[in-house]
Amino acid sequence: MLLSLLLILLITAVGWWLAERTAWGRQLGTTMLVLLLGLLVSNLSGVKPQAEAAAWINGPLTSLAIALLLLAVDLRRLWPDARRLLVPFLMAVVCTLLAALIGGWLLQPLLGPGRSVLAGMFTATFTGGSLNFVSVARALQPPEALLAVATTADYVVFAAWFAVSLALARRQGRPSAGAPASAPAAPAERWLAADGGWWQGLLWGLAVLLLSNTLTAALQRVWPALPSILVLTTLTLLAAQLPAASSRRGCYGLGLLLIQPFFTVMGLSSPVGALLGEGLPVLAYAALIVALQGLGLLVLRRWRGWGLGETLVASQASIGGPSTALALATAIGRAELALPAVAIGLLGYLLGTYLGLLAAALLA
Repeated sequence: MLLSLLLILLITAVGWWLAERTAWGRQLGTTMLVLLLGLLVSNLSGVKPQAEAAAWINGPLTSLAIALLLLAVDLRRLWPDARRLLVPFLMAVVCTLLAALIGGWLLQPLLGPGRSVLAGMFTATFTGGSLNFVSVARALQPPEALLAVATTADYVVFAAWFAVSLALARRQGRPSAGAPASAPAAPAERWLAADGGWWQGLLWGLAVLLLSNTLTAALQRVWPALPSILVLTTLTLLAAQLPAASSRRGCYGLGLLLIQPFFTVMGLSSPVGALLGEGLPVLAYAALIVALQGLGLLVLRRWRGWGLGETLVASQASIGGPSTALALATAIGRAELALPAVAIGLLGYLLGTYLGLLAAALLA
């Protein structure tokens, strides 16, 4: 177990270093890098994480990371910045949910019994990013093989849509004065964690996690099937609205750091060959959801008269979350959209888990 943990931490550290120190790494982001590194190590060497190490990463550490990330969702601070992109973002969320339901219905013969679980995970991750994927996956407990393939499909489709969005924006858009469109984006981690205070954030996260575990144990005596992630999500979002917001400034940066080992484990557990074989229907389902969301949002843009940059950034905030929305806004030379992109991306954390569980229930 110790060697497995050291390997996971080493890959995570290398991914973080590349994201901080290289221009192309800043474009990809830490999450994408650690997943890709895990994929390379696993598929080239055959190394897999030990079950005990993976369970510790996916259990207590990931729960703490989720709590820390959600503690950053202070609605009073986010609302002024979020208003600019709010309507396109909400339409993106609606399109995602409808696309997941339609795609699940169309592809039912190919997806088999895993359809409802996949619908839940993909609805969640395409409504604010990978934090929601992790939350819903922990609630639905899919088989390890299905989870690994779904994680890989999620990132393949996300990367493809990011590239398409970048190409569309650069083809029609104009870069902001003084900044080339190809300028690398600073990691959202750096911007959001600039105020420091990580130790105060850690105390908040541990307190919320402890309270959530206690409350879940009590509630499950009455409702045994209650997903623990619903309790953690709801309790943490309520805690995020409490006074003393300055003591929670370090939560997001620390949460982003602690969530990365989860994606390292997913990379180490994801055989690429399975995605191109038995996992092909899963990849097709993820691609269909994103394609329908993007197409629906572009049609709505023509009808409502939204700007192309605003529409694509809102879509990216839904598909990839705040970090990738910030990266897209900066990469297309729309620096004025950076703060709104992060704000609505964080609002996606508020919605994704609930909508993911709803989609899974509707297709069960």
